[in-house]
Amino acid sequence: MMQFRSFKFRLTFGYAFMMTVFLAGFSFLMYTELARALYRDVERSMFTEAQSIEQGIVASFEEHQDGRFEAPPTSEKGVLAFPPEFQQQVSKAIREWERKQRRITRSLFLVRIVGLDRSLVGSNLGGWERDILFPDYERDSALMEKGDSYQTIHFQKNPIRLYYHLVRFRNRPFFTIQIAKPLYEIKKTLTRLGLIIAVIIPLGVALACVAGWFLAKRFLRPVDQMIQQARKITAAYLKSRLPRTSTQDELDRLAETLNEMIDRLEASTRAVQEFSSNVSHEFKTPLAIIRGEIDLALRRSRSQEDLLRAIGVISEEVNGLIRLVDDLMFLVRNDAKQLVLQKKSLSLSLVLEQVYKLCFERARQSGIALELELPSNAQVFGDELYLKRLFTNLLDNAIKFTESGGRVIARVTLSGREKVTVNIEDTGAGIDPKTLQNLGTRFFRADQARSKDGAGLGLSIVKAISDAHGAKLRFESSLGKGTQVFVDFTSL
Repeated sequence: MMQFRSFKFRLTFGYAFMMTVFLAGFSFLMYTELARALYRDVERSMFTEAQSIEQGIVASFEEHQDGRFEAPPTSEKGVLAFPPEFQQQVSKAIREWERKQRRITRSLFLVRIVGLDRSLVGSNLGGWERDILFPDYERDSALMEKGDSYQTIHFQKNPIRLYYHLVRFRNRPFFTIQIAKPLYEIKKTLTRLGLIIAVIIPLGVALACVAGWFLAKRFLRPVDQMIQQARKITAAYLKSRLPRTSTQDELDRLAETLNEMIDRLEASTRAVQEFSSNVSHEFKTPLAIIRGEIDLALRRSRSQEDLLRAIGVISEEVNGLIRLVDDLMFLVRNDAKQLVLQKKSLSLSLVLEQVYKLCFERARQSGIALELELPSNAQVFGDELYLKRLFTNLLDNAIKFTESGGRVIARVTLSGREKVTVNIEDTGAGIDPKTLQNLGTRFFRADQARSKDGAGLGLSIVKAISDAHGAKLRFESSLGKGTQVFVDFTSL
């Protein structure tokens, strides 16, 4: 059953079906056109021979009567009567016609000259042939008077084509030439052609099936190789890649695309593994602190002050875990495209002023000058809550990595009518180029940041919020001179 469902079988079956339809249609058209051409040639030759006989009879009479050819007298029935001398001239004209045409046998064309009174004027037939071919005068009468007409009769199941040609003299009907042509040779030829077609079509389809199966098996061999190799690729082993033919055809491009997909899966799997390891590490430290505080509180009697201090440490670590879980949930929703933003027209200046007020006291306690430079009007389309979180994270990082006595500036600049840029600049130690490339990577923390609070998710959240708002995030930094972060928005 699986063999019949395979692509090779369906491809071969489709190829055979199309070949059958094509051969059957071509054979039908060839057969019908050949039959039409053969029958048309018979009628054309009968017409030509009738004209030749008519000319021969007229020429013979003119020669016999020295150019004084006169029509026979009219009989009692009002038709032309033919005396014996006329009939002799007709017979002579028919023999002359046969001699000129080099007839070997009379079976090629059977000729009869009939008067309008149904009297036989001349013929190249014997009595038995005349009785077989022309027995029904009632049947012939209507056709004889039309001038030129055809009909087909059958003798012993063999078709015979008849042609009636009315000869006129001085605008009066003179006599009728009847010509018969047996069609059994044509019928035999067409029957033989039909048998040949009946044999060739099945044979051709069978050969097409064999050739189609061979070609399908050959050209789909790379697919079988890819299937075998793909079965070796698992989530635990993503190093293997699908084989390529290096021909740049469709299968080769498919293998290349699948290999690129496996590369992305490997990178994603590695990122998940690193993410899990980092999450475990971030949870391990506060949980260990909480466990230690609980063990110390339970080991011996503690004063109320010690218990309150332990509870305060535990509360602080729990709050850190809650923030970490919130950040992780935010990133998970962002990766799953499930962030729901309540976007509206916002004044970027008012949002930054609110964030400035939240961070000002912390900056003052750290001995850092926090400055704000805003234009009179800067409108963007975004979610106020998430934009506050974005700028809070940026200002929090700037304050965290700036030494006492330093300065942090938040400014908004307008570039024409379509672009608004928020620039957060600090006078901290700066970031080396290698570290600058990894900013925004989850749980990434530079060496100078490991002594600071945080889990390394702040810039990842900033990048996610920026992307959700269609904003572009840029970093510029120099060691010893500080860092600048640019967030480019589309202005309203």
